[in-house]
Amino acid sequence: MCPFDEGPIVTKADTPVTMMKRVAQIVPSLIVVGILGAGWLAVHEINSGDEAETPSGETVSDGDSESQIVTLTEGKSQAANLRVETAARHVIQHTHTIPGRIRYNETRHIDMKAPVEGIVAEVAVKPGDRVDEGQLLAVISSPEIGRARSDVLRLQAELELVERTQARVDQLTSNLESLFRALDEGRDTDEIDAQFAEAALGTYRQELMSAYSKLELVKKNSDSLRPLAESGAVAGRTLREIDTERQVALADYRSTREQVAFEVKKLQMQAEIDTDDATRKLKIAELHRDSLLGYSEENVTGQTAEALARIEVHAPFNGTIETCSYARSERINQGDSLFILADTTSLYVAADIRENDWPAVSLQPQQEIVVTVPAIPDREFTASVLYIGREVTAETNAVPLVATIDNSEGLLRPGMFVRVVVPMGSARQALAVKPESILMHNDHDFVFVALDQNKYQRIDVTTGIDSDQWVEITGGLEPGQEVVEDGAFLLKSELLLEGEEE
Repeated sequence: MCPFDEGPIVTKADTPVTMMKRVAQIVPSLIVVGILGAGWLAVHEINSGDEAETPSGETVSDGDSESQIVTLTEGKSQAANLRVETAARHVIQHTHTIPGRIRYNETRHIDMKAPVEGIVAEVAVKPGDRVDEGQLLAVISSPEIGRARSDVLRLQAELELVERTQARVDQLTSNLESLFRALDEGRDTDEIDAQFAEAALGTYRQELMSAYSKLELVKKNSDSLRPLAESGAVAGRTLREIDTERQVALADYRSTREQVAFEVKKLQMQAEIDTDDATRKLKIAELHRDSLLGYSEENVTGQTAEALARIEVHAPFNGTIETCSYARSERINQGDSLFILADTTSLYVAADIRENDWPAVSLQPQQEIVVTVPAIPDREFTASVLYIGREVTAETNAVPLVATIDNSEGLLRPGMFVRVVVPMGSARQALAVKPESILMHNDHDFVFVALDQNKYQRIDVTTGIDSDQWVEITGGLEPGQEVVEDGAFLLKSELLLEGEEE
């Protein structure tokens, strides 16, 4: 006999107290073992419940075709208002939805700053006002712009003066050229004096006519004495003296004429230099004035101190006054913000393309994308891609996407949160169904296909890429099958209810 059959061996040390301690140590372990065993039995029963024994000992899974068919009564079918579509191939493009924000259109959003230091004399608008291009927004009184305008007026007067001087020099030059031609023709002094009596010749008239008259007198004396000298009535010495005087008079006339021509040319060149210099100074003064104003000013209205110091701030384009920073009589410094003007009929959509959405960087300018706004449900907007940044921002590890969006209805506001649907890769044709046709149960995608009247069968499918409109089917479904779109969830509920009843 085995010694263990003789019963437990109790030593003297096994007192009641000692035995109670041993039992207390063993009981927790037995409880844990019992819980694990009960859990195993429960799982076994659940797994066994998923399969039904057939007479031959084989099992039939839940995927049995008979158990996947839903039959609706006529009343339920009418109430469900099911809609089916034939499975076919469609153009499908995978998309991702990324977050974004509505921003101002940078080309139609400006911060209008004070051009100079001064006092706000008038404010003609308030925040929220719609303004037209060229509309008066405010008036500023500035001594600085008054001095700039005064400089322009002074230089305009100086330019006018030098232009008149140049015009006089040009006229003088023209008259002298005509006089030179008359003198070269050898006309009589009285005839020349009569012809140029009203012509502007300045002091050159006396110089030229005096030298010319002296030459003419010597010529006449020489011509009258020459016959007498030839006849012997006058000594030859006298004739030679007269000829010498004639040569001296001719040289004096030519010298006077050359000097006059030189001085007139010099006057003409100086007048041109003065005119060019005055023109440049005026242009610089006008540029300085216009840089202070921020726009090109044609004429100054009035020449009083108040008129010269007045600056009118006008709207550069149609838009809305977003902010107005100053009131009447407030002092402003150069560069202070007066107004923020924005044209919100066109806005920007700004989003970041991160690594997970990297295929979206293949978007091209002018390509259209879909934008949805949570604040405006059941409405889709279309935006046109403006540009995609070239540099990955270190802070966000993304490149910016900026698109323009039409806001002529005024529904969108800068700062709004939006969702931007960006296409990923290129579009392709594939067998596809509507997203609402796809259902899921126990981690399996499936659709319902219409059979006979009021009968619908569950078919498990494998999906591929998806878009907002279509989901690609890569397995389980054939083209031409009638797939339930609207009401598929009701069929799923009926199918699950029938399974519970069985």
